[in-house]
Amino acid sequence: MIYIKKRLLFVNGHLNIGGVEKSLVDLLKAIDYDKYEVDLVLFEGLGDYVDEIPKAVNIKFYDLTNTYGAFLKCIFSNLKPNKFKYAFIRIILNLQRIFGVSAISLLKSLFKDLGSYDCAIAYRIGICSEFVAYVVDAKKKITWWHHGSYDYNEKQTKTIEQVYYKFDYVVSVSQGCKNMILENVNISSEKIVVIPNIIDFEDIKKKSLEKIEDNLFDKDFVNIVSIGRLSPEKGMINCVFSCKQLVDLGYKIKWFLIGDGVEYEKIKTEIEKNKLEDNIFLLGRKKNPYSYLRHADIYVHPSYVESMSITVLEAMCLDKPLVVAKSIGPSEFIRDGENGLLVDASVDGIVNGVKKLIDDKELYNKLNHGDLNVLENYSQSNIILKIDELINRN
Repeated sequence: MIYIKKRLLFVNGHLNIGGVEKSLVDLLKAIDYDKYEVDLVLFEGLGDYVDEIPKAVNIKFYDLTNTYGAFLKCIFSNLKPNKFKYAFIRIILNLQRIFGVSAISLLKSLFKDLGSYDCAIAYRIGICSEFVAYVVDAKKKITWWHHGSYDYNEKQTKTIEQVYYKFDYVVSVSQGCKNMILENVNISSEKIVVIPNIIDFEDIKKKSLEKIEDNLFDKDFVNIVSIGRLSPEKGMINCVFSCKQLVDLGYKIKWFLIGDGVEYEKIKTEIEKNKLEDNIFLLGRKKNPYSYLRHADIYVHPSYVESMSITVLEAMCLDKPLVVAKSIGPSEFIRDGENGLLVDASVDGIVNGVKKLIDDKELYNKLNHGDLNVLENYSQSNIILKIDELINRN
């Protein structure tokens, strides 16, 4: 018997380093390509992770960065034979402001080459979900919610409700996020399905063995690693102030921040202002942060906002003692004092958590092991089974 593969479409902005993009890559790696034919639409670039995408995935890139900028400048810059469609797209995007989000359906004629799908998946809210809702032809439509906070006004919420009406299911990466959606968006509870992101344990452990710069970590110090975007909601600047307090208290600390973002210069300035150049280090964005994380004595996650918190689970996978700021995601799986320390999302909270781990060797040794029961919930086999069931649900 000849098995006819189902056609799947995934839509995302790019594949640059980030939690959402990493989870998408891990999902694409886990899919059974004997059952599915998969297209991936990207709008803003290929990005750092593109070489990790399975060869079976057909990437279709439509560079919507051509539609950015002032309206008239954008139109004139796209008046070329190979760019006319971007001028048209920009006009339609402007019409959305007048006639509402459904105006994007006028773009259907430009994307006829996509054909029809058995299931189309928008992996981000915004243009990705709007594109799938109104432009893509699919028997089933699913969108993902990755946000750990709800930052949309009343008008934006109405748009979200209108877009979500076109979807069969909304996937939330945690129960806390599902509750948050239900508190803010007029949507049926049955339409929201909780499916966490995949944590690829074997891949993390393998990548953690890659060599890094010599003499970066010092055995005579407590080596702390924090991974995250350098933006206000991620609270990475609190690592600097926490480090200052710990150093002033006499602790020998080396703290490594992995990530990039709008607060890079601000954080760098605070490091210099507090004379912490020998204690705290900005390593920038790393495609493979695990080779650095492997050398950490403690992993600190200072973020105010997390929908699930992939990096915390990755650190747990590498048996790192955890100091984690309270937010929606990690509060679901961190049991304070049992598999990590859940602290206030503040400098004092972080300092107290780190001090506790350094001063209490018994507690440190207890938390120096990953919680296998927790990690199993995010295993590739468990998550792909749930996604497979959702795609094929009648």
